[in-house]
Amino acid sequence: MRPVRDRSASERPVIGLFGAFDTGDLEEVALRRVIESELGRLRPDVDVVTYAPFGAERPIPGDDGRPALPLGPVASAASLGVDALIVAGDVLMHDEGWAARYGTPAEAMADRGVGTLALTGRRGGEAAASSVLWFAVTSAECEADVSGIRAGAIWARDLATQKHVGGTAVQSGDPLLLAGRVFSPDVLRRRADLLRLCGALPAGRRLVVEIAPSLGASHVVEGLIEAVSAALRADPRLSAVVVDLDPTRQPSAGSRLRLAGLGAERVHHLPDWVGLDDVAAVMSGSVAVLAISPAGAHLAASLSAPVSALDTGLGERFDAAIPLLAGDLTPAVQSFLAAPHKVAIDRAIEQLDGAFAELAERLPHGAGAAHVAPQADATASALAILQRRLADERTALAAELSRMQAELDHLRASPEHRLARPIREGYQRWQRRRT
Repeated sequence: MRPVRDRSASERPVIGLFGAFDTGDLEEVALRRVIESELGRLRPDVDVVTYAPFGAERPIPGDDGRPALPLGPVASAASLGVDALIVAGDVLMHDEGWAARYGTPAEAMADRGVGTLALTGRRGGEAAASSVLWFAVTSAECEADVSGIRAGAIWARDLATQKHVGGTAVQSGDPLLLAGRVFSPDVLRRRADLLRLCGALPAGRRLVVEIAPSLGASHVVEGLIEAVSAALRADPRLSAVVVDLDPTRQPSAGSRLRLAGLGAERVHHLPDWVGLDDVAAVMSGSVAVLAISPAGAHLAASLSAPVSALDTGLGERFDAAIPLLAGDLTPAVQSFLAAPHKVAIDRAIEQLDGAFAELAERLPHGAGAAHVAPQADATASALAILQRRLADERTALAAELSRMQAELDHLRASPEHRLARPIREGYQRWQRRRT
């Protein structure tokens, strides 16, 4: 364990950032990167410490070797030892909602005070920090009681959250629309080359299709399969690349995009071990992106990729500039691919810049916390992540070999192979007689 700041930086305020950054959800990884980047740009005089319910106790590949600090039991310490706390992400839930998201008992979340911290900014009956702000929060359920959030302390990520919180929330927009600022073109190009070398990315034109484990076998998936199949058959040079922003969650039976009658070289599923940089690299060079979630749509828009979103009843969670596809998806997707265009998010970026500027101004300008929280050992976490990635890549390689064997068996059983086999064997016998 090492301290967040040394004695020479003892006057720098320490800002805590709390969210679900240890779930493996790449949406939360991107949100963390954007907030850290913007705070570093606007307030270079502060140190940012990231918290999550389990953090370094459960390292994941998505934390890039920088795991968040675990909250720890409420009984051990109420205050987090920071000068201000920012609560961000999909966090407006009670302990039951957190437990369902993490697959743990609700008592485990209650012992750490996760739901109370997310909804009130308090731990053990006391304020977790002298100043607690909620920025870009949202909730998939929107059923949690948010009366514990003081007026004027919250920036809502979307219209649905603003309506749920009430008149005390100001809509900031989704910070993922600023995600393009955290990726350098060189990194994206190198990641794309690596994915192409691994066979996970086609060399030609590609259509990126986002799926989600929660979709199941819904009518949306059926319509999406028909639309993508029609698009690939209409353009033989086009390939589909399927991405999932929550690859660590167990997929449902219908969330895997299976396109019957199309060869494996036309449909590529990104491996489960990919990170945020890989997904960004795939989106940034694509012909178009079909998104299923607000996070996927906003990430693609930030990378200047033409994007449309499928209307699954989450219209209020998308930025107004994102076009929604509803009804019969096949003609809608064909029209979209016939004239793809970048989404105009300049107004949304301007709104987000203003929200971040106000947030930065409201953060303390001097240190006042009684003590500073320790930072997890990044080396130990990086080693654990490396071991997990090696195991995941070994599994992915075995799966790829199995897929190639299945394709080979399919080719051997094809009518073309049965017709060509006697000719090939006769030619081989003729060659042997000649020698």
